[in-house]
This record gives sequence, C-alpha cells and structure tokens, in this order.
Amino acid sequence: MKIVIIGGGPAGYVAAIRASQMGGEVTLIEKENVGGTCVNRGCIPTKAILKSVHPLLEREKIEQLGVNFSDLNYDINKIRSHSNKAVIMSRQGIEYLLKKNNVTVVKGEAVEAQGKSIILKTTENKEEKVNFDKLIIALGSVVSKIPKIEFDTNKVITSDYALLLKEIPKRLLIIGGGAVGLEFGIIYKALGSSVTIVEMMEQILPGEDSESVEILNKSLIKSGINVITSCKVENLEVDSSKNEIKLSLNKEGSLTEEIFDVVLVAAGRKPNINDNILKPLNVEYSVKGIVVNDYMQTSNPDVFAIGDINGKSMLAHTAYKEAIIASCKIFDKETKPINYDLMPRCVYSLPEFASVGKTKGEKSFVFPYSANGRARAHAIKEGMIKIFTEDNYITGCTIVGENATELIASVEIAIKEKIDIKKLTDITFPHPTFSEVFGEVCEVAIGLPLHI
Repeated sequence: MKIVIIGGGPAGYVAAIRASQMGGEVTLIEKENVGGTCVNRGCIPTKAILKSVHPLLEREKIEQLGVNFSDLNYDINKIRSHSNKAVIMSRQGIEYLLKKNNVTVVKGEAVEAQGKSIILKTTENKEEKVNFDKLIIALGSVVSKIPKIEFDTNKVITSDYALLLKEIPKRLLIIGGGAVGLEFGIIYKALGSSVTIVEMMEQILPGEDSESVEILNKSLIKSGINVITSCKVENLEVDSSKNEIKLSLNKEGSLTEEIFDVVLVAAGRKPNINDNILKPLNVEYSVKGIVVNDYMQTSNPDVFAIGDINGKSMLAHTAYKEAIIASCKIFDKETKPINYDLMPRCVYSLPEFASVGKTKGEKSFVFPYSANGRARAHAIKEGMIKIFTEDNYITGCTIVGENATELIASVEIAIKEKIDIKKLTDITFPHPTFSEVFGEVCEVAIGLPLHI
C-alpha cells in the first residue's frame, strides 16, 4: 500500500514510522526540516534555553542554599549553541529513524492534489507527482494574526523568530499569556529584558484553574515580569527613526501609551489550511481545521488528517497519538479513540505548571509544596497540587511547582484507569521526592492527611 504523508512534524514523522512498520510503502513530503515547529523552533530549543537560564532566575534561592553567585553571568552565544545542538541532535535522530524504517523522504512543498496524486515543488523548483493509496495530511499550524498588527522579523515578531533575535531587547512586550508567551517571557527576563505580558482574558493561561494560575501569576510578578490581564492592544506603530514601537493598551476601557523595543505576538496558532490540496480531494474543513472522525479519517475515506491541522489539540504528544491511530486505521489494526480531556497541558515556566482532565468537580483537594520534604530541602515554598474528584475518583488535576510537567503523567494514569483514591493511597512514593505530593493530596481527599 502506497502511503503519502504531507508534513514531517511530530504527527507526520511518527505516522511515517508506524505506517512503515505495519508494511506500508511510505513517502514523507517535507519542505523544510523534519521535526516541524516543535523540534526546530518551539519545544526543543525553548526548553534548552530555559535550562540554561534557570540559574539566572533562581540566583536568590540558590544563594539561600549557601552558594555564592556574586559573579554570575552568561554567554548568549554559548546558550544559543547549546540550543542549536539540541535541535540538530533531535532532527538527526528523526532522520535516522525514518531511514531505518525505510521511509522515503522527499524535500519539497506539496502544492496541489490531482486525483490520487500530490503535486509538489522540489527544493530545485522542479515539479513532481507522487501517487498514493492513502494520504495523511500533517501540515501543522501557523501563527495566528492579530488585526492591524503586521509581522516582521526584527521589531514585531512571532514565536517562529523569537529565538533568532540578534540582540536582547531592553523593553519587550509579549501579546498573549498562554504557554508560549509565558515561556518566552521567562527566557527574556532572565537574559535582561524588561518584560511585559499582555493577556486579553481575565487571567493568564485562560481556562485553567484560577487558584493554581494565581500562584504562577504571583511568581512571575515577583520575578519582575509585568503581567497585565483583561487588556487589549488597540494600536501599534513602529517608529523607525527612534527604533522603537508605540502601543496603545486598553485595560478595561482605560487607554495607556507604552513604548517597547520589540513586540512578540504569542496569541496562539491556527491550522495550516491549503485549499489547493483539500478541495480537489473533497475533504471537509473550515478555518478551525480539517474535520475528522475518531480515527483521524476525513470526509474522504482515503485521506487522514493528524496533528495541528485538525485543530483538536495543538500539542506534540497529541500529534503522536493521532499519528498512531491513523496508521492503525489504515491497516485495520485495533485502536482506541483519543480522550482529549486526558491530554496533559504543560507550561515550562518557573515554577512549572501542568494540568490534565477536567478542572472542575464535585470536590477539590489541595496539598502545598511547602509541606513536602524535598521542597524544603530545595528551599521551595511556592506551589501546590490540586485534584478534582467525583465519587471517590480523580477527574482532573493541576500542579504548579517543581517537576509539575513530570508528575502530571501519574495523575493521568489514575484518571484513565479509574483508580479509586483509597487505592492510590496504598502506593508507596519514595522519600524524599516531589512525587509524594500526589500521594499526600490523595490522603487529604480521604480525610486522613499526614503532613498537613
């Protein structure tokens, strides 16, 4: 069976590997580098830089532990070199896996569909035709635009260019208080920028538990980041003569004029729709994404759509699962639909923030990091785990604190497998570890707390 996959990001390359493992003759079309935004401009390089700058942000806390950082400084070129190395290693790893699994990778841009063929332009600007029995569309997403704001690569930028700035801006405005905006805000604050984050909703991380978000919000403000919620950008003007940007900010009807050196727009992403491919294939779609069933199949039974392009959940780990489901469906292998409520949502902030499931329930229970032995040993006072329950089962959770993004998977298992909270208290968590906060909050939930 000839399977063609358009897009080599997290969805596309995983689908290519799995489809090949199942016996398909797989061709992967990618116009740039495999790994997509995640590997090349997002997840991997930002986490590499965050690791580099954490000591700069935690200087005060580390000095409490008896380590003197009076001469603490950084080398931006080495930081960028480390980030680039992480990207290259990840990309090369994917390329190796594709080759090992006999996937044919074609460098070029898919521009049109004709019958059961994809027309593409190669990097040499030549036109080629690739035939398929089944087609998987994994074109990813693009940065959402804001009315009246024009992007460039220097002064008004998107997250695609945020790591490419030649100089660290003195005054940086970030539009959008989601995961991307917060992570870049922390990076540039650590590197010396005066950072302001503007979010149009009532809180950063809209939709997440407000009590948990407030802990993160206070931490950001304490670090020196200016966080403004319920605020919109009304007007933006680049003054080339002064090499600065003038903005009008509207906070609940009150207008203020502000000046910044760089504006980073981090107001979300949208599916990368290509009419010339979708219309000839009679695939149903809208600006929100390609319409798919539980098995990633579109209105055309020979065409599948996975990852950001279907608009369901724009996360790399969601893309991985959708890729496997689509591959299994193509080869009639047993597979289960995704429960999108159980896709962990992670923010690599300081402290980290993670959530899974429904952040509302009949009851909720909290255990603070300040009552955890490992946290005390690390001089950590802020943070908590909060679970939401119904009928003695966990239905959702938020964690804000050290290692939150690592801990959240344990809660996901508990929710997915419907493990009674009483049974969860039978688990022995190693001491001293941050993992104990999960065991402790379960003890709070059954009314038998030990350390609080």
